Amino acid sequence: MSTYDIAIIGGGPAGLATAMYAGLRGLGAVVYEAEAFGGQLINLYPSKPVSNFPAQAALPSRELALKLAEQAEQFGAELREWRAVEDVRPHDGVFGLRSTLREDEARTVVLALGLGRFTPRRLGLDDEERYLGRGLAYRLPPLEEVRAKRAVVIGGGDTALDTALSLREVADVTVIRRRDEFRAYAHTQDRFADAGIEVVSNGEVVGLRGRERLESVVVRRPDESLMEFPADLVLVSIGQVPDLSGVSQWGLGLTGTKIDVDSAMQTDIPGVYAVRDFAAYPGKVRMIATAVAEGSTAAASAQRYLAAA
Repeated sequence: MSTYDIAIIGGGPAGLATAMYAGLRGLGAVVYEAEAFGGQLINLYPSKPVSNFPAQAALPSRELALKLAEQAEQFGAELREWRAVEDVRPHDGVFGLRSTLREDEARTVVLALGLGRFTPRRLGLDDEERYLGRGLAYRLPPLEEVRAKRAVVIGGGDTALDTALSLREVADVTVIRRRDEFRAYAHTQDRFADAGIEVVSNGEVVGLRGRERLESVVVRRPDESLMEFPADLVLVSIGQVPDLSGVSQWGLGLTGTKIDVDSAMQTDIPGVYAVRDFAAYPGKVRMIATAVAEGSTAAASAQRYLAAA
């Protein structure tokens, strides 16, 4: 068992930034991540280009995640990948943390949980499972592994448009959305418009067809007419279903998928801070840059708390 100044639960951009800034302030930090370090950047969208991180040209999410993890480690943080935290309980002025294979203690805790583990939101079709891995996917694979000639992307958010823009380098792409308008940022929409990718609006995918592999998708229009689009790759990008059910079992009295924090990222529990999607406060903006800033604030707040203890 080891005792740390600060334990960070969650290894996405916010958690890794917290660890880096904690090291900068001379705090002993440990970061627990249930999957691979980088959070959504590497576990959900490893091939998605990130172009909105300050002073950084566009690069794949995976590369940005690895850079953040490397930097946190250079500042002395202990990184525990594939180590899900199973319980957190305060006792005798510290927090006991039980994770896969071991137990530790920390004087402060930062909840950098995002929205927990994710399950891709599915289309809800009866034959969906049949084509999984046979032309149907929920995450963009490395482009060098894509063998498709005709790809369909389903969705209208930033991830869907970024996915389509990436796929157009190796395949003909059609985007199918259920609404009239995209939900993506204006800059993403401008890049997408310049690419000239075919768009089908007000369309709902109601069927998948193919023999051994996926060969086409069936789309229903508002007038109930059906259209069929050939596709040997379909990327479903309609969101993720979060799971934070395990957190409620910890000894911190946490419920729901968010926790209120003040401007210091402090929760109502002394010594416990929250960042990224799990942290709620007025005017919050969900961006990677925001997550990094929250991590810096949480590390500074933890240092002040420890100095006053």
